[in-house]
Amino acid sequence: MQLLQLAGMGWISRSLGVAARLGIADHLADGPKTAEEIAELTDSHPDGVLYLMRVLGIVGVFHENEDGTFGHTELSQQLRDDHPRSMRYWCVLGGEMYYDVWRDLLTTVKTGAPSSRSEYGSSIYAYMDRDPEAGEVYDRAMADITRPAAAELARDFDFSEISHVIDVGGGTGHLLKGILSAHPDITGTVAERGDVAARGARILAESGDTDLQGRLSFTEADFFTEVPSGADAYFLKNVLHNWSPESSSKILESVQRAMVRTIEESEGVAAEPVLFVIEPLLGHDNASAIRSLFQMVVCEEGTRIRGEDDMRAQAAKAGLEVRSIKNLSTEHSVIECVLARD
Repeated sequence: MQLLQLAGMGWISRSLGVAARLGIADHLADGPKTAEEIAELTDSHPDGVLYLMRVLGIVGVFHENEDGTFGHTELSQQLRDDHPRSMRYWCVLGGEMYYDVWRDLLTTVKTGAPSSRSEYGSSIYAYMDRDPEAGEVYDRAMADITRPAAAELARDFDFSEISHVIDVGGGTGHLLKGILSAHPDITGTVAERGDVAARGARILAESGDTDLQGRLSFTEADFFTEVPSGADAYFLKNVLHNWSPESSSKILESVQRAMVRTIEESEGVAAEPVLFVIEPLLGHDNASAIRSLFQMVVCEEGTRIRGEDDMRAQAAKAGLEVRSIKNLSTEHSVIECVLARD
């Protein structure tokens, strides 16, 4: 690949985000269409759609047929809302909010400070509090990247001794929906910021899924101070990697205190609660390099990708002990933690 092409890769990200935002892949679900037809369906300019589709065709997203129509490729199928591994909203997030944050990468490289603050004047979470639509895109994007991990966890992990799960920072419930759907005897609670918990409850109420409505709930919580007790298992998925070691320690300590309260409240009847931390861990690969720079740009200042030794040390500092570490095919590791022995 030439430097000329590499310099234009940001344009591909933006183009992908626009195609995802317009729902073009869904409009092609019933067959190929011309640029003019797509433009009419998306209230867009025909020439703009034509060149957008051709640019994305260069990287294998959509295909232009000999008759001038555009159809799906394997990649573009994942832009459909109804695809089991849909990445539509992850592409919107990457082509909009995350793209904008990377605009000031120079600040991060020169100072070490996240450019999200120079872009939005605050953290991305504070920005999403001010812009609910951006927050909803973020929630949906997190659902996109969580579905595969949720399916693998539900299939391969032993939940036979678990009756109630609390997902700390679990967004609109994407992880628990996957687990609870596969295990009808389990109930779950998502502990989240107030606006996210309210949005998750609304989405669940509108889903028409009466089974999940009876087994999944949302509660407001600040994971830096206190999370609910009463669970056999706690989950922290893709949470710690957004925060510095100091902030992550506070989150782990909050969960540890909830686990202690759970034992105290059960009067010794319930099994010892367990915490599953689900994170990509440091490796000597391209993905780790990309994640490391991403964390510097987007996340709290001082945030870095953690290795196994880092996780063990941080768990110990919070009064927890790592019992096992297992890898998922999604490039996540599942770090199983229990209360540390005195």
